[in-house]
Amino acid sequence: MEKMKALVFKDVGRLVLEERCIPHVKEPDDVLLKVKNVGICGSDVKIIEGKHHFKPDTVLGHEFCGEVVEVGSHVHHVELGDRVAIDNNIRCGFCSFCRMGLTSQCVDIKTSALGVMRDGGYAEYCLVPEKQCFVLPDEIDDVLGTQVETLATVVNGMNTLLMLPYDYVMILGFGPIGYLFAQFAKNIAAKVAVTEIDPFRISVARQCGLTVWNPNEEDVVKNITEFTHGRKADIVIEATGNALWQALQCVTPGGKVLPFGMDSSIKTEIIPNEITRWATKILGLYLGQNTMVPSIRIYQENRLNMKPFFTKVIPLEEGLGAFDCLGLNLQDLTHHPKSAMKIVMKI
Repeated sequence: MEKMKALVFKDVGRLVLEERCIPHVKEPDDVLLKVKNVGICGSDVKIIEGKHHFKPDTVLGHEFCGEVVEVGSHVHHVELGDRVAIDNNIRCGFCSFCRMGLTSQCVDIKTSALGVMRDGGYAEYCLVPEKQCFVLPDEIDDVLGTQVETLATVVNGMNTLLMLPYDYVMILGFGPIGYLFAQFAKNIAAKVAVTEIDPFRISVARQCGLTVWNPNEEDVVKNITEFTHGRKADIVIEATGNALWQALQCVTPGGKVLPFGMDSSIKTEIIPNEITRWATKILGLYLGQNTMVPSIRIYQENRLNMKPFFTKVIPLEEGLGAFDCLGLNLQDLTHHPKSAMKIVMKI
């Protein structure tokens, strides 16, 4: 059988570039993609560290787009040659969550997510169900096309937050997710500040014209209080997965906290009475929720400044080295300063 190159997650700490057989259509709704580009996500880093659910011997990569090169007998909505972005989270459509509109709570996601539990886009070809495909317009190139699903998760957050023009907004963590939330907040809110500890990403925040504080060096509670004329933030978006406690210190009475970052290794202590007394709204959500099409529209109309977002595009063969740029030493799983925001691999 024909072979393809793939970056395969073998187990915690082990990511290997190897050859695999090219998959082909088996099910009536299968679509075979020639992967064009794939982004490296922070959750990929956490999978390698064992801080996210995973399946050994899986091709990683859930931020990808590609060209349709083969279709099953029941595929009617995409055609050969179409460029498509992928929603990697496969929902069943039949469980009570799906049928009540809570599709991102579908239990099948944990067992069938592309690039997590099922082979994804760190390869030359990937097999996906037709329903996960979203045709890309010409205005969205193959690099930006990798980030439709990423933006879809953020759009879900924005739909939940209902951000208003007079809101003071604080975003904890200025990785790719924090970056996208900040772009929305700049367009909507009265004032926005972000926190970040990594020097490279601090520089990107400044390049975007944002107020940024390093919580390891500054008193961010004092800063946000002064920044908002004594009020604190109406909305705090926790985009790291490890600072909910700090988010609760920075939100104004009656304000909203969105815990968005994911890290299953983190635990925190809170005082429930502080939430009750100050009427704090903690808004939990997960992934995107019918937000792929809105995300395509946002990119198509060039509504966000994405130039500083993409640090570099590299070939798949250089993918192992990219994790070093993202702050992870693959040899011993230690962390060091980053030198990138988003890295995309061209397949």
